[in-house]
Amino acid sequence: MLETSKDTGHRFDAIIVGGGHNGLIAAAYLGRAGLKVAVLESRETLGGPCGTYEFMPGYRTAFTNSPGSFEPRFIQELDLASFGLTFVRTDPTVVHPFPSKTFIGWRDRDRIAAQLDHFAAGEAARYFAFLSKLETLGQHLGTSLFAPSPDLATIARHLPREQESLFNRVFFGSLRQILDEELRSEEAKALLGMVALNATFTPPSAPGTAVGLMMRPLSLASSPALDQDDPRRAALRGSTGLPLGGMGAIIDALEACCRHHGVHIATGARVAQVLHRDGRVTGVALAGGDEYTAPVVVSAINPRTLFADLLDDEAVGADIRHEVAAVPMRGSAFKLVLALDGLPHYAGLPADVSSEQAAAVQFRIAPSVDYIEKAVADGLGGRSSREPIMWGLIPSVTSPGLAPEGHHLLSVNVWHAPYDLREGDWSTERDVFGQRCIDTLTQFMPDLKDCIVDHRFVDPVTLQDELGLVHANITHGDMLPGALFGARPHRAAHDYRTPLKGFYLSGAGTWPGGYVTGIPGFNASNAVINDLAGQTRAGTSGE
Repeated sequence: MLETSKDTGHRFDAIIVGGGHNGLIAAAYLGRAGLKVAVLESRETLGGPCGTYEFMPGYRTAFTNSPGSFEPRFIQELDLASFGLTFVRTDPTVVHPFPSKTFIGWRDRDRIAAQLDHFAAGEAARYFAFLSKLETLGQHLGTSLFAPSPDLATIARHLPREQESLFNRVFFGSLRQILDEELRSEEAKALLGMVALNATFTPPSAPGTAVGLMMRPLSLASSPALDQDDPRRAALRGSTGLPLGGMGAIIDALEACCRHHGVHIATGARVAQVLHRDGRVTGVALAGGDEYTAPVVVSAINPRTLFADLLDDEAVGADIRHEVAAVPMRGSAFKLVLALDGLPHYAGLPADVSSEQAAAVQFRIAPSVDYIEKAVADGLGGRSSREPIMWGLIPSVTSPGLAPEGHHLLSVNVWHAPYDLREGDWSTERDVFGQRCIDTLTQFMPDLKDCIVDHRFVDPVTLQDELGLVHANITHGDMLPGALFGARPHRAAHDYRTPLKGFYLSGAGTWPGGYVTGIPGFNASNAVINDLAGQTRAGTSGE
């Protein structure tokens, strides 16, 4: 048994800094292990980008749209269903319009194959063979999402010879090159290009960008499929389903789970300093002066903010602190939320799909890899993209309570909008870019403007101010090989432990990176539990 504190007040066994989904998962597992845990969140609400947010009166949703990467094991192990979390497994799961034909992401693999072969003869065989090769590579990397990752040199040294070529292409080549080599149609390339690059502020022609293709193969290699219907086996992301009540329902269930295990949760509690003495963490001090003490502290906030503002040189060493504080945060997120008085008509749908069906699922806007390349190039040049990349959803279709009765809410995540503009600023560019995004959407939804009764545009600067996302970087740093394997956020703190004893790291800035997986929270809590168990064994053997 782990020993727990019996003190009251602000003394705990473990403190979690940050109440996003990773922080709550860490707290839930630590609380379940018997520790007395406190979660300290600087905002007045939990969940960060995953928490429910009222964008306009009566119109509520999260900044994130889909839990396509959320690990299924956490739902089972934490019994989140008993805390109200349920999923609507839509079929299809995604709609992706192309000039030639709109792609429909059915759960039936044969229906996907037929569409791929329409784009180019034999494309389905090439597409699924490529995914299979990536899965095989994932099995040979010797890397688990549920354990600290080795560095690339170690991975390469132990790789079977027959995997070396694909390894080099994925980890050191470009996304554009490998897609051109493996596939023939621009449509199939765009389908995978959107999944691989997502929010990464790097063009698909840049080295290392193909690594995004490995996230799902690594998940499959890290743990066996839970059953034949495991959503990770689907050909496209977004297959987990949509949480009833929106993404905030995940946060609500995690909060209820934490409280069930006795976790103390404080909002409006901004941590200003990590306290330490004689090389060990002792707790944290809040901006208002209150102190919380604990022999274990887990930070689930952006490591750059943590090392720059909450730690001093004595805590972790001047070199490490300054190097992590200098990690680049090249974000590009822009949020578009539209209040609608009806569902828009979707153009170009096949005869067996209605607009009502399409409106219930995710849509993606990026018809080619060239389109993606140009959008990123615009952003890197300090301009809001002329043809923006978009991931959208009308969450009120499956969760009607998110909008007033008879109305709907269209939630769109837009890339690549640079935090720093070359000319002007976001106070004026925000509406210009937002309207450009609406114009782009009308190519897919011709009557969209007739349905809009209100709107809210959230630019990168506001995202930083509102959510603490440094430079609007949703992944707390680049999702590229050199910033992932054995070095996230730093080679001396890549295993969730830091040079300061009892002080741990979690969140999107740690392995395996960003997106809504929950894995960094689980891994950090596992490191704490293992270390405490080891101390208990050492103490027992020494008696």
